[in-house]
Amino acid sequence: MTYQTMLSTFVSRFTIGTLRRAYRLFDGDLTLFLVFGEIAHYNMSRALQALSLREAPDSPRWQLPMRSLQAQRIAPCNALSISEATGIPRETVRRKVKELEERGWLVRQGARSLTLAPQAIEQMGASGRAIMDDFRETARLIRMLEEAFSRQQQKKQH
Repeated sequence: MTYQTMLSTFVSRFTIGTLRRAYRLFDGDLTLFLVFGEIAHYNMSRALQALSLREAPDSPRWQLPMRSLQAQRIAPCNALSISEATGIPRETVRRKVKELEERGWLVRQGARSLTLAPQAIEQMGASGRAIMDDFRETARLIRMLEEAFSRQQQKKQH
């Protein structure tokens, strides 16, 4: 098995595991998962935009975005932006948004303002932790693979 094949296998295991979780959580509707995920990403990425990843999480620059997240002050988006970002037709996005609202996972403020409901953020917490655990394990395996590959390449050069 080549290095690239092994690397692809680890990444695929992570991706498929994440999709399985989403499939269960969203009752088999992966389009609903994608719409929800895009809204979540848009909402949260705006709140986290000011963060500098070179600084420690307890630094002053991290405090404002963290307070924004805790206060649920996240940037809203709309169905058109989700449609454009995902390539999902706008009408399909509107139907999925309506379903997410009915589940209590989205809050609509006016015609064009969609944000995650606190209930959705809470519910995603446990699932997100499991995904992060899988991600960390995948990253650990990839680092080990890279180190082994690097040692193998160094032996070949000597």
